[in-house]
Amino acid sequence: MTWHVPEQLVSAYAVGELAGARAASIEAHVMTCAECRLTVNAEVPTERMHSIWAAVEDEVDAPRRSWAERVLSALGMADSDARLVSGAPSLHASWLLSLAAVLAFAVWASNSRSGGTTLFLILAPIVPVLAVGGSYGRGIDPTFEVSVASPYPTMRLVLLRSTAVVAASGVLALVASLFVPSGGYAAAWLLPCLALLSITLVVARWLPLPVAAAGVAACYALPLIAALVDNRDVAGVLLSASVQWTALALAVSASLFLAHDPMLRSALRRNR
Repeated sequence: MTWHVPEQLVSAYAVGELAGARAASIEAHVMTCAECRLTVNAEVPTERMHSIWAAVEDEVDAPRRSWAERVLSALGMADSDARLVSGAPSLHASWLLSLAAVLAFAVWASNSRSGGTTLFLILAPIVPVLAVGGSYGRGIDPTFEVSVASPYPTMRLVLLRSTAVVAASGVLALVASLFVPSGGYAAAWLLPCLALLSITLVVARWLPLPVAAAGVAACYALPLIAALVDNRDVAGVLLSASVQWTALALAVSASLFLAHDPMLRSALRRNR
């Protein structure tokens, strides 16, 4: 090595006063010259070095904000809540595309075959329920162990995620209902859906959320599908005032139960 960085340039470089070719030349030199590297290192202010490394760590280690997290933050949700809620698997693109595919099949069936609209009325209410079931649970949620071990109310996380995934999947179902040929059928799934969601959250007090959602969806859909295969008037039953009023009563009852649940009240205070 035949030359070393002049002392005045070392000082200027250390405090960030050099730029362009000079700074690049010094950087290339200190990578191969141990003596100049030690000289520059001794001149760099400790505070500046720490701030540079902190910026590098933030850029490298901090996870990129997902679209769901950005939307939730824009709607006013706290950043810490938005980060946890956006981790719900059923808010990921793959889940939403799967739900959209189910609804697209139901819409296609309603336009192409006898009884297809009835199939839409059966499937549309359980799509948000299945989305809720995929929002939290062992084996489904990659952040499950972390969330269980963290000082964050599990019930609060379940409720926030459920609200978010219901909004996302509900929009998909509403859009799909616009393409159902019978206009009167389009909104008939809403009250059953509300009832199923409320019951799912109640059952989740005693069972894992995925199990509760799958059980509630199966209890609703399987008998109706069996009746549809048997050529019974399932649509007439679902559209009847008695079924709609019953769904509303179940939704209200389940909501009142949740509203008076001590665990839920504690969760909404955010801290355990």
